[in-house]
Amino acid sequence: MAAYYTSLQVRQSLKSLGFSDNEINILTFLFHVKKSSTEEISRQTAISLSSTQYGLNHLCSRNITRCSLRQKEDVFEICSDKEFFDWIDEQKQINQDIYEHAKQDISGFLSSMKESSWKPEVTYYEGVEGIKEIYENMLETAEKADKKIYSWLDISKIQESLGDYLFEYIKKRMEKNIVSHDIVPKNKVNVKHAEKKEKREIKFVDNLPIDGEIRIYGDKVSVITFNEKKLIGFVFQGSIITSLFRAIFENAWNR
Repeated sequence: MAAYYTSLQVRQSLKSLGFSDNEINILTFLFHVKKSSTEEISRQTAISLSSTQYGLNHLCSRNITRCSLRQKEDVFEICSDKEFFDWIDEQKQINQDIYEHAKQDISGFLSSMKESSWKPEVTYYEGVEGIKEIYENMLETAEKADKKIYSWLDISKIQESLGDYLFEYIKKRMEKNIVSHDIVPKNKVNVKHAEKKEKREIKFVDNLPIDGEIRIYGDKVSVITFNEKKLIGFVFQGSIITSLFRAIFENAWNR
């Protein structure tokens, strides 16, 4: 094999065309001798016979070599220089088409991603356990964001539906140093909670006939209905809808 060599630059070029190390060694040998048997190629390149057969078959499938039978022995011949350069030009065109198609596909994907940003993800919850799951996720999300929750709610309605879990939730919220900004109807329960030190800012309204709540936190908005028969909650996630609800809340808060 010592007499059959190519420069490192040529080997790198062949590798960039997709040829394996074994195929490059086989090609290097055939560039010099033009035609040889499988066993001779294996012997001269120091590649195992099975690997030589595999490499030659792969080269044949790419029309780089041709196989013929001589005295019951497979003989492989490398293509002409012109055929080899034609093959390179063909690969160049194929790869260009691949890159163009990839560019179009990825461009379409990224465009769809931009469009989908206008559509919030919506998750549905039901029952007491489902609402508790919303509350736990609310604390986790707000803690990672700005440690603030903006809400329209009635604490008395929450207590009726969730019982003592309400106090457990408030305790966790305070431990995480999350401040709740609440717009609430004026009643005894809400006034009592306003007087407590619960990291809560409250604004009272005279008329807020709300049998549920809306909360804004991080990039999410939760809408919960405290129906006597079935508690239902929806969580919307997306910067567009969150910004919309936050702007509405700030307008109501400032009034």
